[in-house]
Amino acid sequence: MLTVTFIRHGQSTDNVRHVWAGWTDAPLSQRGLSTEALGSYFSQTPFTKIYASPLKRAATTAALILAAQPVPQPPHDFTIESVKEQNFGVAEGKPWCSPDNRSSKSLSEYMSEGKYPTPRPGECFTDGESDEDLAARATRAVDEVIMPHVRSAGRNAVPMREYAGMQNTAWARVVIKMQANGTAMNLTNVRPLIVRVMDFGRADHLVKLKLNAGGTGKIAYDPKQRDIRAFFNGAAKSVATKHCENDLRDGIGK
Repeated sequence: MLTVTFIRHGQSTDNVRHVWAGWTDAPLSQRGLSTEALGSYFSQTPFTKIYASPLKRAATTAALILAAQPVPQPPHDFTIESVKEQNFGVAEGKPWCSPDNRSSKSLSEYMSEGKYPTPRPGECFTDGESDEDLAARATRAVDEVIMPHVRSAGRNAVPMREYAGMQNTAWARVVIKMQANGTAMNLTNVRPLIVRVMDFGRADHLVKLKLNAGGTGKIAYDPKQRDIRAFFNGAAKSVATKHCENDLRDGIGK
């Protein structure tokens, strides 16, 4: 049995700006410090390996989780290109908007007006990835990151950064089991798999988190900034749109 934990990165500075931000490399905001609470939450959950994309918001989130792991810390790889967010091409950094469902305008017509709504099925921004492109890359990510652990039939957890449909730092967990059919398994032969979603959108670690009022979400994360981390008391050892980086679902109760 293999347990895979998917974790969305902490809030980035682009989350607050409400712009299309896929491959744009925005850092965590000061509110991204909720990732430290996540690290503390998982500090007693030993992971086999931690993976993340090289984007700052993902790699920093993963590094904060790694820092809270017990010694010896697990191996990690924060250079996995295949788990990056969708590439939004010319829309990167542009404000997102909702399409007018009463209009038959194409995406290219919207872009000619300087508007960047959520692409309809089959559409994508110029120089960007379509949903089909993203799905193909996700398949490669599974082959690259998850299947080697399935083949080794490891019994420990393997965390990997992702965020589809979850608020910042929320996590999901799936359990993968192999059906017993008497077939020997090798590098090219994998028995049929049973995949069960055990958790989705969990954010228990945010319940007691208190943030400063004001525009801290627009300020880049600074590990030396301690004034809004008294909550941790040293505990840590260290959407309107489909895919858009936005802050509408990122609110934390104060």
